[in-house]
Amino acid sequence: MSDEHEGLEVVEFSDVEELPNWLTTAGTAHPGVWVRLRRASSSVPSITFRDLLVEGIAHGWSESTRHGCDDDSYLQKFTPRRSRGTASKRNLGIARELDSQGRLTEEGRRALDL
Repeated sequence: MSDEHEGLEVVEFSDVEELPNWLTTAGTAHPGVWVRLRRASSSVPSITFRDLLVEGIAHGWSESTRHGCDDDSYLQKFTPRRSRGTASKRNLGIARELDSQGRLTEEGRRALDL
């Protein structure tokens, strides 16, 4: 697999603790990435789509397009949220839960206009 897909870097996280550290370093000025997620049947350690969703909300990032990669994985486009306050009921519920846990960053709050 190439280290780039449609002009954006492809990254992979084997452990959920890696993701918030990466997001903090990347910040919201980053152009975005494609995250390689392993399918449940894979034996390769990987974060889940849910991990990506939750940490993205916490840090002001959003998942969007999904592309197949191979039998073992797929690519999920992951970019800083560009439209303030646009979020589904599900995502707003996750944001409220993160806020109650002290995990919603200022970037996440700003991105969702909370």
